[in-house]
Amino acid sequence: MTDRIRLPLFATFGLALLGFATGCGGNPTAKVSGTVTLDGKPLETGTISFYPTANSGQTAGGGIENGQFTLDASPGEMTVLISANKVTGKHKLYDTADSPTVDNVVELIPARYNKTSELKVTLKPGVNEGVNFDLTTKKK
Repeated sequence: MTDRIRLPLFATFGLALLGFATGCGGNPTAKVSGTVTLDGKPLETGTISFYPTANSGQTAGGGIENGQFTLDASPGEMTVLISANKVTGKHKLYDTADSPTVDNVVELIPARYNKTSELKVTLKPGVNEGVNFDLTTKKK
């Protein structure tokens, strides 16, 4: 291979490597952490989900343990849904003697925080600490 061909080839290869090393810019993310309380007490277990209100960004969600959550989400305005279930008993899946049983569960969190959520938050790119939700079972 002649030097006239080799030099442009190496330059192109070098630029490609530089592009891979610096990344493509990608979508920014928001690292989100905070607490969830229900009637003043940390929510034992549950789930939290963030849905973009402007249809831009991605839905994100995670678990809540002892009132704490941490997750990665898209930046922007989000509608937040929080859910927690409690097992209240069991019932048969079928009306037969050998039917398997399944748990009866009730939602502990009022619908205004999940099914018809009125919770909103705006996440910025980078770290978003102290994103706290103080929920009540009584209507305000």
